[in-house]
This record gives sequence, structure tokens and C-alpha cells, in this order.
Amino acid sequence: MSDEHMQDPGLGEVYDDRTQRIINLDGSFNIRRTGIGSQFKHIFQWLINTTWTNFTLLILGGYIVMNVAFAFIYLSIGIEEISGRELMHVKSDFVIALFFSFQTFTTVGYGLLAPLSPLANWVASIEALFGFISFSIATGLLYGRFSRPSALIMYSKKILVAPFQDGYSLMFRLVNMRPNVLMDLEAKVLLTTTHQENGIFRRKYHTLHLDLDHIDFFPLNWTIVHPIDEESPFYQKSVTEILKLNPEILVLLKAFDDTFSQTVHSRYSYAMRDIVFNAKFLPAFHTHKDGTVTINVHDIHKFEKLPGKLGDVKKE
Repeated sequence: MSDEHMQDPGLGEVYDDRTQRIINLDGSFNIRRTGIGSQFKHIFQWLINTTWTNFTLLILGGYIVMNVAFAFIYLSIGIEEISGRELMHVKSDFVIALFFSFQTFTTVGYGLLAPLSPLANWVASIEALFGFISFSIATGLLYGRFSRPSALIMYSKKILVAPFQDGYSLMFRLVNMRPNVLMDLEAKVLLTTTHQENGIFRRKYHTLHLDLDHIDFFPLNWTIVHPIDEESPFYQKSVTEILKLNPEILVLLKAFDDTFSQTVHSRYSYAMRDIVFNAKFLPAFHTHKDGTVTINVHDIHKFEKLPGKLGDVKKE
């Protein structure tokens, strides 16, 4: 492999020990930062970027916890300070206080349950204010999550070393998982390898030149190909030699989202265990008799092993 390599792209070169992959499968960087103070001041960014499952559980959990807390406050004041409870088919004082809290928090107010004493009215007024502020914040966060442009790209689970022209190539596929239109896609692929020097592991970075690094339209899948030629860091390396380098292939994708008229990005990486040697991808789309084209996005993962063994990845 050539000693030529690019400068550190911002991921670090020297490590005390062999590390895990740089980019996780969800596109996040596998780096933990400490010493940045309280995480609460960054809660807005976390709520915008977290998964929908976490966001939904947090909203529902906060809603329930706040209402349970106010229900206990009403119980401490005295359940007799809430009128209309005798008309409910509920025997539990806590459940009555909880229902009253829900109606006050959401400012629904059906008219059956109502506070009687001045103290109960003050608590109900404060709870209504909390409810108004809480729903305003939740609405703003919900709008922020929906209005934030992002790319949902599926990458093939494996990256293949496959025959290409008169030699071999490194290739993987990707597909858009949304019905929106992406245009002007640009791909950049980096290779990081690990070398041990005096007991210290060092990373080296290489830019992998691509057979095609830009496409104008993205209605189908895109197979990104890195030819293994004289300019490739994999040139004249056997399978064993490649694996000893502990390679990780980093993928950076940039595209124009026609829906939001903004540029979106996507990241992914392939670790050493994701490389399959001497294989080729199977077709992911087919054409019907009427001329229409159908693509099953999950078919981008399908490949088949080729007969024989793969020797040095070089041109004979």
C-alpha cells in the first residue's frame, strides 16, 4: 500500500489502544465528550435530534408525571375542595384528583369538576399556566422536528470487493428511503487504517477515488464504486494484508432536497467485518412489461458470492 495519505480530517490520529468504528450505523460519531458542563442547556438540540421513540416517551412521560404531581397536591389540600366528585362513578379520591388535574392541565374544563376553596383555585390556576407553557413548548419542538431537513438514506449492509472492468473494485449501494426528490448527489469516501508504532496505535486516512462521485438524479439506487488500481491503497494487497490494516470506510454524502430547497447530509461507515470479498450485488429493481420500473429498497443488501478465491486485488 502506498505511504501517501491525507491529513487528519478531524478525527484524530494517535490512540492509546485499538478503537471501535469511527461512525456508528446511525450516522453519529463514536466519540464521547466530557467537561462541557450541564447537558440541560443543550436539551433543545437533544430534543430536536433524538429519535421519535425517545421524543414521544419523554412528552408522554412528562405529561403523566406533572399531572400525577398536581393530583397529589389536590389530595393534600383535600379532595372535598373539588366539587362535582359525587357525580362521578369513581370511588378513588386519587383518580378523581388525577382526572381533575388532566382537565385543568389541558384547559378542557368539562364543567363537572371545579375547585371550591381559594387555595384550590390558586393551584388550578398555576397548573393551567404550566399546561399552556408545556403544550406551547411541545408544539414548537414538534414543528422543529418536522420542519428540519434531513436525509434518510439506506446503505447496503455489506461493502463488496467485486470484479470490475479488468480488475477489482470496492463497491456499496445506497437508496433514498423517502418519497422526496434528492438531486445533485455528491459522495466522498475515506479509508482509515490502523498502524501500531512503539505500542501506540495510529490512524492514517486516505481519500478513495470513485468511478463516479456525482449524480444529478436519485430515483433508484446508486452503486458507488472505488476501482482498485495503481492509485488505490488496496492495490496489490491480499485479503490477509487488507484485514490486518483494520480498515474502516467512511462515507460522506451531500444532496439537494427539492422539498425544503436545502442541502442535506448523510454519514455512514463500513468496518472490517462488513467487507465481503469476491462477491457481486444482485439487481435491486426490475422493469415491467408496461415499461414501469419497481425497486424494492431492501434488495440493495442482496449479493452473491462468486466461485473461486480472491487473490491479490491487482490487475494481472
